[in-house]
Amino acid sequence: MTILTDAEVRNIPDGKTRTESLGRGNGAMLFWRERGNVQCYYRYYSGNRPTLIHIGPFTESKADAGYSLKECREKANDLAKTKREIGKQDLKQYLELEAEKARLAQIEAQRQKEIEATRGSLADLIAGYIQQLERDGKDSVKEAKRSMEKDVIQAYPAIAKKKARDISPDDICDIIATIVDRDARVQANRVRSLLHAAFQYGAHADYDPARRGNKRFNLEQNPVGLIKKDNAAEKTHDRVLSDHELQDFYLNIHHSYKVGIIAACLVRMMVATAGQRPKMLIRSTWQDYDFERRTITLTERKGRAKPRKHVIPFTARAIRIMRIVQAHNSDLPGPFYTVGGKEMGLDSLKNVFKYWHNHRTNKAMELNLPEPEKFTARDIRRTITNLITDAGVRPEDNDQLQSHDQTGVVKKHYDRHHHLPRKRAAIRQYDRRLSYVLTGRKWDSQKTLQR
Repeated sequence: MTILTDAEVRNIPDGKTRTESLGRGNGAMLFWRERGNVQCYYRYYSGNRPTLIHIGPFTESKADAGYSLKECREKANDLAKTKREIGKQDLKQYLELEAEKARLAQIEAQRQKEIEATRGSLADLIAGYIQQLERDGKDSVKEAKRSMEKDVIQAYPAIAKKKARDISPDDICDIIATIVDRDARVQANRVRSLLHAAFQYGAHADYDPARRGNKRFNLEQNPVGLIKKDNAAEKTHDRVLSDHELQDFYLNIHHSYKVGIIAACLVRMMVATAGQRPKMLIRSTWQDYDFERRTITLTERKGRAKPRKHVIPFTARAIRIMRIVQAHNSDLPGPFYTVGGKEMGLDSLKNVFKYWHNHRTNKAMELNLPEPEKFTARDIRRTITNLITDAGVRPEDNDQLQSHDQTGVVKKHYDRHHHLPRKRAAIRQYDRRLSYVLTGRKWDSQKTLQR
């Protein structure tokens, strides 16, 4: 069996060939000088017909591209080994089929890679959900964004980077458990609720025509559904102010240290308008106030429904409060806006109740009395709900007055002025009861029942 040398291969004349047998039945390595260059082939016979498989150019010097004699021999032996392994199959056809399979596999891998690139991560899902809250004008968007950023994305960056469809209940459990471990059980419930809502959003987002071209989530389940809610963490709020507490607060809030006239008017408006949500009052602009018709049109954004209008009739008490605000803030977009043209922050409202508690505590200390119990804006609204009931207002009218029942399909075409006469009657009844509170007179509930 002839073993070729480098010199023999380099000295092949143009158009001529040299072969080196790889052993009986294994074919041969063939060198062929074509147009000045030596090409290497693997040769085998199918019956009496020779078949050549191109290996590559033979390198005649270090500067040339191609394979050395040793490399050519290794590649030819590899082909001979493959030929033995495939048995009766034709080697060239086999290699062409394998090459086609590899090409199709590469195309499929690229397609899967592109599909994977369009699939959104948990962070993408959260971002999309927050954007939806912003588009819907939800009041909770800032707090939702802060909670998701702190307790999910920053706390678990590896989970946040996972594809949303690959998030498991165990991942969600790890996120919630961390919050519970720091004894923030209420926050744990809130984050659980936000994540559940985010996955609910994602389940429908892929089929939203307005989102075509955006990340897709391909969700098959909501992994938050299996995570147990901590019902014991949510306290039932039942604080109701006494008549004296409400009277003291309403008449003397402006005496509290650091409570300005506008902030004092805001909390008084909450009382005068039958417990309207402070966020709605803060967001109102001067265009929402109709002093001729004696109404204010607020925007209700609470709950899952779209923002809706909520018209409240004014009492003389409410108008007096707003005239004071007008004297100070008529040049601003709304009565409860700051000099910079922005809405008063909710932190400012919280501070009103904090400063009032400090004021009452200092007075109690001076008189050697126990520290008074704290209350919040929610407690004011709850107290007013009780006063409305005491005043004899029917439950359905109370719901209209406090914007409790304007949700669902039934109210889709709700005429916001339709219930105004009933609201006027209801708020007059409430204002009469409020007058008794603010003047310290005793209310006779039996008289109310007899009317």
